[in-house]
Amino acid sequence: MPDYRLFQKEQTVRAVNTERQDQQDALMADGYKKVWDVVHADNADAALLRYQQLRHEEDNAEQNFTNDSVLSSLINLISR
Repeated sequence: MPDYRLFQKEQTVRAVNTERQDQQDALMADGYKKVWDVVHADNADAALLRYQQLRHEEDNAEQNFTNDSVLSSLINLISR
């Protein structure tokens, strides 16, 4: 399974095989920024879907941490 790097410019995200340095250089020269180093996928479309899943998981982890902190604070207040 190939590895892909994800690049983003405004709302556009592109997946490029890590072995295609020429394509990565061209994207960066065009103003794209690397947003994810390595995604394992069968093709570029699958890499983009996996990137969306990973970002969603990150967002959920941050939200869960916030919820856990708030819940912990409430329990501490109630138990006093």
